[in-house]
Amino acid sequence: MPDSYTNLLYHVVFSTKERRPLITAEYEVRLYDYIGGMIRKVGGISLEFNGTSDHIHLLAKLRPDCALSNVLRDLKASATGWMH
Repeated sequence: MPDSYTNLLYHVVFSTKERRPLITAEYEVRLYDYIGGMIRKVGGISLEFNGTSDHIHLLAKLRPDCALSNVLRDLKASATGWMH
């Protein structure tokens, strides 16, 4: 019986509005934890986080049945709401 295997890895970069330095050291770890939880909620795996005060790099493995645009839209909206 034929099987299908996928390994969808995405490098995603989020920046703050107008590249303002809003991601302070006190928020950085908590923000990464929150985003990691959101990725797990959609069935993905967050492999690596990194960034500076004005942007975040995320390496994530996502399921093939999840549209990347929907995942990123929800992730960005949730993270923005959490920061406010």
